[in-house]
Amino acid sequence: MLRKIFKTGHSAAVTLSKQMMKDLGLKVGDSVRLETDPEKQTITIKHGKKLNQLDLGLKARPSLKKA
Repeated sequence: MLRKIFKTGHSAAVTLSKQMMKDLGLKVGDSVRLETDPEKQTITIKHGKKLNQLDLGLKARPSLKKA
């Protein structure tokens, strides 16, 4: 599906069709994750589920001193 990039304020935007939103289970206000691959010149859109610390690559560290 061909979409155009348009200017909105100081940014650029691309719209998603109603069918795309339905196919991905998205609704207005949801967050999405964008991943780019400059070599392949692709942008991947994924549902932006809430991240926890492990998803962010952070590891929980036990307290160094016990009270």
